[in-house]
Amino acid sequence: MSKPWSRSTRYLVLILVLILSGWFLYEAKALLGPLAISALLAFVLNPAVSFVHERTKLARAIVVLLVYLVSLVVLGVIGFVVVQVISEQTTRLVMEIQAILSQIQNTYLNQPITIFNFQIQPGSLFSETAGGTTDLISADLIVQAFQSTTTNIGWVLVVIITTYYLLLDWHRLREWVFKWLPDTYEGDGRRLYEEIKRVWRRYFRGQLRLSLIVGFLTALSGLVIGLPGALTFGILAAVFDVLLSVGPAIVIAIATAVALYTGSATLEISNPLFAILVLSLFSLIQMMENIWLRPRIMSSTLNIHPAIVFIAIIASLSLAGVLTALVIVPAIASVAVIAKYIYFRMFEMDPWENW
Repeated sequence: MSKPWSRSTRYLVLILVLILSGWFLYEAKALLGPLAISALLAFVLNPAVSFVHERTKLARAIVVLLVYLVSLVVLGVIGFVVVQVISEQTTRLVMEIQAILSQIQNTYLNQPITIFNFQIQPGSLFSETAGGTTDLISADLIVQAFQSTTTNIGWVLVVIITTYYLLLDWHRLREWVFKWLPDTYEGDGRRLYEEIKRVWRRYFRGQLRLSLIVGFLTALSGLVIGLPGALTFGILAAVFDVLLSVGPAIVIAIATAVALYTGSATLEISNPLFAILVLSLFSLIQMMENIWLRPRIMSSTLNIHPAIVFIAIIASLSLAGVLTALVIVPAIASVAVIAKYIYFRMFEMDPWENW
């Protein structure tokens, strides 16, 4: 047997490993987002795969392929419907805005303005500026749109393929990680894994409750004020609520465009005023969710103070984006589980006695 490492050597190796790990994570930060999305999708779909596998006794590879294909079809149909709705309402909204701008131009911009015996034609100045700007930015916009589309398609493929492999070999990856642990701590590692998995399950149950509440409030308020397609907007609000600020903003924008174009079915008010009413009412629901509902529900579900939930989500949205804000609350709860285990081990107490 070779000579064992001294304490200073072990500490030095540990520091080097931590430094290299931090450097790798920093360099691969663009990959962390798609990997996190893949892990979340695999975590959500894994219970369905296990359920079908146990009931049908089919090979896991076949079950994973079937469940995954069905999930992709469902997501594709939802995405197609949402894109169609957004496209139609955006087209109608643009037409309304163009009509308003044309009316403004015919009423005000075509009238000459006289300043100290000098006449200015606002319409000609506006048209020249708009034409010049279009010529300058059209090529850049095309190139940027092409680059953005290509990059996004690449990341979507990464997410799709990674999620499939995680679903297929999740149990093998888990056992591979456990084999790296010393024999005396393998039991603790498995217990920690179960506790962290329970945290994420409770989080998704809390998010499901929150989505159902928001969807119900959105549909109910839309029906009361006579918004066409109120039930559809309730379903969209429930589905897109998981995207925090981005998802609700999309639903609110579509609902406002519909209100501006169609008007109310029950209230005798003008279309612009009805659009303002829909925008204000749906925004109020989102404010109530973000300030009161989400912190309260996540607090009771994960045993975290509501203020911590609120601050963590707001800070993540401001500093790191929607993806980080989506996972920050269960991540904090998971870190709390690990910190509790380390605390008991440091003071030579049984970590599972009062868990």
